[in-house]
Amino acid sequence: MLRYTIRRLLWLPVILLGVSIITFAMLRGLPGQDPATRIAGGQATEEQLEELRERLGLNDPVFPVSIVGSPPFIQFNENDQYTQWLRDVLSGDFGNTYQSQRPIRDEFIDRLPLSFQLVLISVTISVILGIGFGVISAIFRNRGPDYGIRGFAVLGASVPDFFLLALLIVIPSYLWRYSIPVGDNVGLFEDPVRNMRLIMPAAIILGVTGAAPLMRLVRTSMLEVLRSDYVRTARAKGLNRNTVIVSHALRNAGTPILTAMGTAFIALFGGSIIAERVLSIRGIGLWFFESTLIADLPVIQFLAIYTAAVVIIVNLIVDLSYAWADPRIRYS
Repeated sequence: MLRYTIRRLLWLPVILLGVSIITFAMLRGLPGQDPATRIAGGQATEEQLEELRERLGLNDPVFPVSIVGSPPFIQFNENDQYTQWLRDVLSGDFGNTYQSQRPIRDEFIDRLPLSFQLVLISVTISVILGIGFGVISAIFRNRGPDYGIRGFAVLGASVPDFFLLALLIVIPSYLWRYSIPVGDNVGLFEDPVRNMRLIMPAAIILGVTGAAPLMRLVRTSMLEVLRSDYVRTARAKGLNRNTVIVSHALRNAGTPILTAMGTAFIALFGGSIIAERVLSIRGIGLWFFESTLIADLPVIQFLAIYTAAVVIIVNLIVDLSYAWADPRIRYS
C-alpha cells in the first residue's frame, strides 16, 4: 500500500501542472475575460485601461512558446506570463489579488476556516443521515419507514440548494421574526455562539441535500448484501441482529458507500459556493464567486489548483479506504 500511495502522490504535481496550463489558457482565451475592463469599470479611458494592463502584465505573451504566422512556425517568447507565474508559485508566492492587491496566500488563510468548518459539518451530517437512514430503509424494505425515507431522499435530491437556502432566510424572518446572521463572519474560537448561528443552518441544508443520494446508494447496497448467503448463515448461527447488520452487512457494502462519501464531499465542497454566496459567508466559495465576476485571474488560477489538489487527495483517501472495507483488496 505504501508503494501505491507514493506512486499516486508522485503524480500529484504532474496533474496540478496540467491543470495550471489548461486554466491559464482558458482564462486568457475566453472572450470577455479582460480583467482591466472589469476592474476599472466602464468609465475608464483606453489609455487608463492600457496602463492597467501593462501594470498587471497582461500585455506579455501568455506562454513561453507560441505558434504564429502562415505557414505556422514556433516562436519562443521571453518574460511570458505563465513562466513568471510558475516561478513565483514554486517559490511560495501566489501573487496578489487584482482588486485589493492583498497577497493571495494571506487572503486564503483568512477565509479557509469558515469554509472548512462549513464543509466538515455538512459532510458529517450527510454521512450520519445517509448511512443511518439508508440502513433503516433497507432493513424495513417495502414498509412504512422505507417509503418515508425514500420519499425524503427523492425530495432532498430534487430541491435545489439555493432555493432551500433562500427559504432559510425568508421563513424564519416571516414567521418568527428571527433573522439569520447573514454576513456575520465570526470565527469559531472568537464567538462560538455567533459562529454556529451562521454556519449551522447552511450546514444542515447542505448536509440534508447531500445525504439524499447517499441514502439511496446505501439502501441498494445493503439490500444486495442482506440477501447474500453469508448473512443468512450468520443469522442462522444466532448472531445478534445488530452485529449481523454492522459487522457483516454494512462493512461488506462499504466499497460503493466509500465512493459515494468521497463524491458527496467533493459535491459539498462545490455546493458551499452557493451557501456562502447566499449567506455572505466570507469563505473560499464566496471568494471564488467574487473573483469570477471581476476576472481576478491570479485568484481563479490558485483556487483551480487548490480544488484539483483537494479532489485528488480525497480520491486517494477513498481508494486507500477500500482495503479497510474489503480485506481482499490489495495494492501494489
